[in-house]
Amino acid sequence: MTWWYWMVLGLALLGAEMTTPGGFYILFFGLAALIVGTLAGLDAVQTAWVQWLLFSLVAVASLLVFRGPLL
Repeated sequence: MTWWYWMVLGLALLGAEMTTPGGFYILFFGLAALIVGTLAGLDAVQTAWVQWLLFSLVAVASLLVFRGPLL
């Protein structure tokens, strides 16, 4: 995927988080999409499967690490 697809997805997910009642689930997926979009824009990750793998790993890891303290 191109970098701006990831940015649009990240912003859409962050917007969805703001419109849903608390829970802080979608927030981490939005942030992960923005991180992957930034890395794709810098040509640090180029293949689609690596981007999706990185998105999944960053989203789940940040969800497990940061959701508890935010609540």
